[in-house]
Amino acid sequence: MIEVYAELIQLILSFITLILGGALIIFIYDAYRVVRQPTLLIFTVGLFVLVLAIVFPDLAGFVAPEPAGVFWAAVISRIGEIVGIGVMIYAVLRG
Repeated sequence: MIEVYAELIQLILSFITLILGGALIIFIYDAYRVVRQPTLLIFTVGLFVLVLAIVFPDLAGFVAPEPAGVFWAAVISRIGEIVGIGVMIYAVLRG
């Protein structure tokens, strides 16, 4: 019984993460449209990749709940997080 609630809570939290991440991406993109600084656009792409990578294991867990699927979803998620943070760092250093 607790597993059903745990999965539901994870799904709700993933949805909230996507909404908040999307809102932040929209705000940063709006700032880019005002100042037209390419650094903000690059930063937005990095943030987009990071937000998707954060929720990827939760969403993939519903599609492929077997242990191998969960493991590879976590690995892909970590790689995506590293890429997203790397792009964001590049944008800040390029600044």
